[in-house]
Amino acid sequence: MFSAVRRHVAYQLANAPLRAYPFPHVVVPEIFPPEFYPLLRASLPPDEAYVRLNATGRVGGAYSPARLAFFPGTPAGPALDAGRAAFWNNFFKALAHEELSSWIMAKFYDTLARRFGLGPRKPGVELDTEIFLMRDLETYALGPHSDSPRKAVSVLFYLPERGDRPELGTSLYRPKDPAFRCAGGPHHKFEDFERITTIAYRPNTLFAFPKTDDSFHGVEPVTGAAVRRDVMLIDLKLPRGADGRAAATAREDAMA
Repeated sequence: MFSAVRRHVAYQLANAPLRAYPFPHVVVPEIFPPEFYPLLRASLPPDEAYVRLNATGRVGGAYSPARLAFFPGTPAGPALDAGRAAFWNNFFKALAHEELSSWIMAKFYDTLARRFGLGPRKPGVELDTEIFLMRDLETYALGPHSDSPRKAVSVLFYLPERGDRPELGTSLYRPKDPAFRCAGGPHHKFEDFERITTIAYRPNTLFAFPKTDDSFHGVEPVTGAAVRRDVMLIDLKLPRGADGRAAATAREDAMA
């Protein structure tokens, strides 16, 4: 089942049109087979099976406590039944397969080629694949940023039950100073940027983009009683230390 789902994702992604502004990205509806999406939704872990991202050492201490994360290998236990644990471990393994990561890289090859100097003498670049679930609760917000220098491509899968909160999607920004660029890391102030659009938070939708020094994106403040923003993330990243900044990037991931 999961290999067929991976092939569907690859097909949908490979045939999606590339959007160029304000930076290269794709938005793909029905990224999973329509008959599979209800099963995915029903298999989402309860809050108790997640951990607060700011308690994992992956982000700085000032990072919002309203972002939860669920990682591969989470065992069954009091908060997670065996069926859900098996579902996510098998699903994560299927999506982390090089078949899908190759299609992701191919989609953004021109941008990656410019960044990494790819060509006949250097046809590819070694990247690690990381995949996990995120759940954002009320009060979460993420200022405009261009992602860690280790990031190559970010792929977000929106996983809501309904599409009645489109504003919860990731927003794309341009700096008010046209010359401003950022190599990656810090989050900037909303007031220093113009919001170009928000990728609507709709069921079964993919949003993906390559990291550049102007790929400014973020999340407008999440508000509303009992709001929940469920997202699955696949990151293609340089191996730790490959950019010569191992220490600086030890807690770098600003996940959109």
